[in-house]
Amino acid sequence: MFRETEFIQKAGTNPSDSDSLPPDIIEIVLKRICILCVFTAIMAMMGFLMASFFPKIVDSETIRNIDYSGIEMGFDIFTIVVSLGVAWMVQKRWFSNRTLVAIGLVFGIFVGLWLSIGECFGLVKHGFTPMASFSFNQVWVVFFPAIVPIRMRTTIVAVLSISLMAPAGRLLVEHLGWIELPADSLISLILFTLISAVMGLIVSRVVYKLGKSVKMARELGSYSLIERLGKGGMGEVWRANHKMLARPAAVKLIRSDAGGLGDQDGGITLLRRFENEAQATASLRSPHTIQIYDYGLSPEGVFFYVMELLEGINLDTLVSMHGPQPAERVIFLLKQACHSLKEAHESGLIHRDIKPANLFLCKYGSDYDFIKVLDFGLVKEHKQTTDAARLTRHGSIIGTPGFLPPELVLGKTDVDGRADLYALGCVAYWLLTGDLVFRAGSPMEMVIKHVKEIPEPPSRRTELTVPPELDRIVMSCLEKDPIERPRTATELADWLDSCAQSNPWTSLQAEKWWDLHYKNLRSS
Repeated sequence: MFRETEFIQKAGTNPSDSDSLPPDIIEIVLKRICILCVFTAIMAMMGFLMASFFPKIVDSETIRNIDYSGIEMGFDIFTIVVSLGVAWMVQKRWFSNRTLVAIGLVFGIFVGLWLSIGECFGLVKHGFTPMASFSFNQVWVVFFPAIVPIRMRTTIVAVLSISLMAPAGRLLVEHLGWIELPADSLISLILFTLISAVMGLIVSRVVYKLGKSVKMARELGSYSLIERLGKGGMGEVWRANHKMLARPAAVKLIRSDAGGLGDQDGGITLLRRFENEAQATASLRSPHTIQIYDYGLSPEGVFFYVMELLEGINLDTLVSMHGPQPAERVIFLLKQACHSLKEAHESGLIHRDIKPANLFLCKYGSDYDFIKVLDFGLVKEHKQTTDAARLTRHGSIIGTPGFLPPELVLGKTDVDGRADLYALGCVAYWLLTGDLVFRAGSPMEMVIKHVKEIPEPPSRRTELTVPPELDRIVMSCLEKDPIERPRTATELADWLDSCAQSNPWTSLQAEKWWDLHYKNLRSS
């Protein structure tokens, strides 16, 4: 449900007020500015080499007795330094996004001046041809606004400034006494450059509106989507910010045609599951159940719900990165999961997809090793088995093969909370051993083993110490017949509590673990 290989950071600072495009598009703009700077530096280097090896300027009545190649090479060197300097500032994020975009705009104006002055030397070398009315600045003034889409007022200033660089460059070299330009070439140049400026404004507006459309499409209710965190079985999860409150959140969303369900019935079924998940989770108040803030349907047909943004990793990643966990810690984590399931079961809800990836390990306020149960997407109200059964598409088995209770494999309809306790036993097995209860070559073989095969006790599959009482508790959860399992999540929690009395996992141990691994997990 969340990105599994790193900490999900709490939302950072809001984008600058001037960044009216989505942050990821602003990031693309900054990357384009970097590429543009490097490209300009390469072109300036090519100009420097050409000026170095090109023959001396031919005689002409418009040419002063000046070392034009030296001037041209000096300006190219200055352009190379400026281009690489701006690229470095943007790459290293020396300033805010707003300031960096402004620097990019100034750089675009500078490039316009560089193109204009460079063309003056070309005109002198090769004579005044029809190209005298053309400037690469005219191409630049159309191209650059498409790279850096900005607000209308800023766009007008930037485009006009770049446009003015074409005649300004030619007037500058003439004022310095380097060359003498025919007046008619300047007039025609200004005319064609102004036409290019109008085209640049049109291109900029199209690109800018596209970016704004993306932003508007990412606004759901009172929340703005910031960054996609990952994809889950029921949809996508995005980091989001509330427009009015300083509260980060995670938004889960899905379209009716997502999830590989191309037919209409499949899409409706998926939406019903998704809505079922939101309503079921929102009805629960356990601190160990993911909290739901809001849900709804956008005008574009996107169903979404908003939940708290967690900081941590799931238990699947925990074991994958750090190996089997000590028995006392496993007991501590399982008891918290039981707290969430107790309320759900008492409310008539069965999760049906308990697995390590759906148990999230958090630093929650001042609490460490805090468990949150996620993804009630396959939840079933066992008091309404007829409707719930219809949510299983074409009679297929839904769930995760490595953690699937035998009664779900067999398609029984009288499933109760003990199905979740079986899956929680599989989670305990994973935490203690770093391995699944059964090893199989295919999902089908796996589910068959859940129905027919007796597993080894976890103590035989790990080098870590597993107390005999905990061994018995896990094996009791893994009984094929639900009657042989703990009757309720409360009973299972009591068993675990008695097992933990001799060697409990303390908050101090949890805090030390987080202090040791927090940065490693963030940077992984």
